Amino acid sequence: MRRTLLIIAAVALFAASACEKYDDGRPSKDVRSEFNRMYPDAWDVEWEYEGTCWEVSFETGKRPNGIDHTALYGTDGTWIRTSTDILLSAVPEDIRNYLATSEFGSARIIDNDAEFIETPSGNFYRFDMSAGGEKIEVDVNENGDVSRAGYGF
Repeated sequence: MRRTLLIIAAVALFAASACEKYDDGRPSKDVRSEFNRMYPDAWDVEWEYEGTCWEVSFETGKRPNGIDHTALYGTDGTWIRTSTDILLSAVPEDIRNYLATSEFGSARIIDNDAEFIETPSGNFYRFDMSAGGEKIEVDVNENGDVSRAGYGF
């Protein structure tokens, strides 16, 4: 009986540890607690320490074809941002129309996708674009305002 309990405990421990990967140590309890509060249904969770913060890649939604996300947390558990890969068709039509008629109208969106980035101070869409052989990274907030345009990403 005792041997059976030990085997069950070992299998349970292995199964629990297989749910998350830690490439650079393990984030603090505060970081993990905030992540679990924000994304209780996350799966395929992988943690990596990036400079001064924890980066976590994960999926949500139905398995096996979930939605890919990447979130950043400060070492104290403070949420910094979450980035979600989305198809261009998921971007609101008014923002797509804005890009087509703005100074970026002659630019081409690379890979026909975008990122939806959520931050404590507001959300925006990030587009990787190409114009005249130059790569441009354009951020457009939910009001349609360009919040950043960087070249050569």
